[in-house]
Amino acid sequence: MTADFYSASEGTASSTAFLLRFMTRFPTGNMWLHPVIGASFTPYGTTGTGVRNTDAPTLFAGNVFLLIQAQRGSGWVSVELPVLVVHSPGAGSTGSMRDFGRDLILQPTAYVHLGSRLFRDFGARWSRLDLFGFLEQNLTPNRNSATGRRDRLNPVAAFGVSVNLGAPPAN
Repeated sequence: MTADFYSASEGTASSTAFLLRFMTRFPTGNMWLHPVIGASFTPYGTTGTGVRNTDAPTLFAGNVFLLIQAQRGSGWVSVELPVLVVHSPGAGSTGSMRDFGRDLILQPTAYVHLGSRLFRDFGARWSRLDLFGFLEQNLTPNRNSATGRRDRLNPVAAFGVSVNLGAPPAN
């Protein structure tokens, strides 16, 4: 995970971290309804200082909109747009005295399905391996306490390996 790489607040440097993320999707018969809940955390903190340098979990729930299904990408690529409500440290309204708060985020995500395309002959475990990348944009940013302005474009980027432990997704 890399945070504050685009528009870090003054005095704040870009930071990176090892991110663990667990999520559960609930299958439905509706093409546009794919509910999801989950949690993520950075077990070793981040390289920077500030509110993101914590190993406290972030809880999330929302819906995943499938933009490009794997079948349309020849089985190699899929793209989705999760819209999530997150409950995390430092989130919520400016001036809140609570440690945790809620924000609404967009998280465009792309998957490269390496396992199903290259490793399927090695067994079911390897066939569930995907590479992914996402940008997470907060739609409800807080005001900067020093300037009073909102930083409306400050995405978090993440990339890594995804392993599907349950039933294969209906891409």
